[in-house]
Amino acid sequence: MKKIIITILIHYFSVRWLIGISLCSTLMLGNCYSQWYQQNSGTTVDFTCVRFINENTGWVCGNGGVILKTTNAGKNWFFNNNSVPNKPYSKIFPIDSNIVYCIGYFRTIIKSTNGGNNWQIIRDGPFAEGNSYRACYFINENTGWISGTGFTVLKTTDGGSSFDSIPLGNIGFVNDLYFRNSMEGLYCDNNGRVRKTTNGGYNWFAINIPIGTIGYSFQNFSFINDLTGWTVTSDQKIFKTTDFGFNWDSLPRIPNGSYEIHFIFFPSLNIGYSCGEGYVSFKTTNGGFNWVVQNGYGGHYLSFVNDSVGWKIGNLGRIYHTTNGGEATIIENNILNIPDNFSLFQNYPNPFNPTTKIRFEIPLSKGGQRGLYSSLKVYDILGKEITTLINEKLNPGVYEAEFDGSNFASGVYFYQLRYADFVQIHKMILLK
Repeated sequence: MKKIIITILIHYFSVRWLIGISLCSTLMLGNCYSQWYQQNSGTTVDFTCVRFINENTGWVCGNGGVILKTTNAGKNWFFNNNSVPNKPYSKIFPIDSNIVYCIGYFRTIIKSTNGGNNWQIIRDGPFAEGNSYRACYFINENTGWISGTGFTVLKTTDGGSSFDSIPLGNIGFVNDLYFRNSMEGLYCDNNGRVRKTTNGGYNWFAINIPIGTIGYSFQNFSFINDLTGWTVTSDQKIFKTTDFGFNWDSLPRIPNGSYEIHFIFFPSLNIGYSCGEGYVSFKTTNGGFNWVVQNGYGGHYLSFVNDSVGWKIGNLGRIYHTTNGGEATIIENNILNIPDNFSLFQNYPNPFNPTTKIRFEIPLSKGGQRGLYSSLKVYDILGKEITTLINEKLNPGVYEAEFDGSNFASGVYFYQLRYADFVQIHKMILLK
């Protein structure tokens, strides 16, 4: 886990503020940094789904027929060979460590019975033709439902050997499916509708969803038990049910401006996460009534194994991981003096295992500007960025950041500080 523990020891105040320095002896809160750090996926394709079955084992799928697997919490990701390598995959659904289903565009359904080492083609339509599957849910290795475009739901009770094709009528595209048992399930679509079945998916009826949702895309469901769950629309509206979808309460919007929300995930009754466009993600600690911004890349999909340990994915091969729920560390400001020079000091200890501290000083910039953009990044020996410790506006002061190398291999690394027109780089050595 990358820890960011930053303390401003020296902070700038104008002469006017210094007149009242005796009144300013207490610490003041500053910026926050979310503890999501990027993992190396080994690819630049756009990811569409991530699912973990425990703290170590998970899968990611995306465009170009890419499926990745990890067995060490994402420290290493390995490509899973499959028989339809060029299809855009939309969802991956592991039943356990062996049985995994993956669906995608153009009538693509594949299955693995050995954890992704080999894949069986269940359906594989011509490229750019036929229905595109974008929602699936399995209650066990044999019984599951798949849908997307085409106004139908496919149901299997024999692990994909055969399917019943169930017409849904002239609805929108199904974005997500969720079943609490073999008979009762829900689907949501891209045209503001949520429907329910009580006979295994053969008939669907409208349920009580608050008005004002037609025309907006319902993105997904997140349930923590047989009764309590949430759904979200693309325009940031949150709805909660405590009776498995018969009734839905409208909660306050996620504060994402004009950007779309792509996904929500609740690992427990109070803790929830969401991600979407706008290069931000969000967290709630009161069941969705209030949401706090977590800085960093937004993403398309989330998977958490408990309240704190989770992953999110996005475009260009991005995978992010947190082990503390993405919690932010607050910068604390003290009233002292302004550094005279821009300085990046040697980390200490060095060599280190697994943590080290990086200290730097930021002076008043040319023209007397304060609060300019700053970044502190770590690179491997090949020059590949492995993590960002700071990516914010910082005022003049003396700072100290902590880098945790627990998830990285022994070797030489470089850390780079950039502030306004200043850039400095130092080398450090991780020895395990």
